[in-house]
Amino acid sequence: RPAYLGFWMKDMKFPVDIIWFDAGKRVVYMSENVILGSYPNVFTPDKLAQYVLEVPAHFVNKYGVKIGDLISF
Repeated sequence: RPAYLGFWMKDMKFPVDIIWFDAGKRVVYMSENVILGSYPNVFTPDKLAQYVLEVPAHFVNKYGVKIGDLISF
């Protein structure tokens, strides 16, 4: 169910882009190039999200992902 899902980078081995989606599978928030040294910062969307996808850093820029984009899975 939708929530403000926060993530941190504790024990991660590589930087990531974090993409949050609502219940309708639309992108509602993104944190790009979240680096290893960012811990203990918590990355939390400003909108409710139901799904989260962590992808390699720079994925958002490489594929032109934007707020409002629809995904399917």
